[in-house]
Amino acid sequence: MRFYIITDLEGVEGVTLPIQTEAGNPMYEKARRLLTREVNIAVETLREIGAEEIIVLDGHGANQAYNLVYEELVNGARYVMGSPWSNYLPLLTSNFDGLIQIGAHAMAGTKGAVLDHTMSSRSWRCAYLNDIPVGEMGIAAFYAGTSGVPLIFVSGDDKACLEAKGLVSDVETAITKYGLTRTSAIMLPPGEVERNIKDGLKRAAEKARFIKPLSLDSPVSFKIEFLLAEHAQRYWNREDVELLDPRTVIFKGKDAREAVERWYL
Repeated sequence: MRFYIITDLEGVEGVTLPIQTEAGNPMYEKARRLLTREVNIAVETLREIGAEEIIVLDGHGANQAYNLVYEELVNGARYVMGSPWSNYLPLLTSNFDGLIQIGAHAMAGTKGAVLDHTMSSRSWRCAYLNDIPVGEMGIAAFYAGTSGVPLIFVSGDDKACLEAKGLVSDVETAITKYGLTRTSAIMLPPGEVERNIKDGLKRAAEKARFIKPLSLDSPVSFKIEFLLAEHAQRYWNREDVELLDPRTVIFKGKDAREAVERWYL
């Protein structure tokens, strides 16, 4: 079995405040270690159940996507760290049996979700794939689906886990906290989070082959609505980008992967 893990920071245990997700302060350094702990739990669990290959993508944008504490990472996986990436989900191929997301957060505008946003709380308002509202979780899941890789597991706050179920009804989830407001949550203790992740991953691996990859009718449009027109200005004169209005752009491709890559690259 082969698994591809995407990490983020907002959905990790113990994280509720923006300062915890921004590099250059002691609270961020502690949050990095909480993320690394959850990743280590995931890698060790997958290895115990027979995973042959695990790729972990450090997917949080802060610190130039260098959030995992390198010297604390366990053996048994390969870790993609730093940015920019070679493509949106580097090294992802059809050889993988499942997509896993650790530390996920809900899309922008989700009521009661911890640190909800889509890509950037400073510049993105919302995004759509073929008019389906998507956050970062959905973008990755549809992207992976073009390679036949299903979303099989998500950990994060309860709202992120609910979003995952809305995308893939059979996906396994592990709740790390229950959101109250954007910056407050009911926290689960570390031991319970560890158990939730371990148990959820074991269930996910067992049924991975039965979970269908997400797909969209071709051609695929990836629409981004920015907060301000100036956030979209870089795309105004690109011939391969459709400008719906001064702050809304559309990237098109034969599938989700191609459409998203036209934005990313």
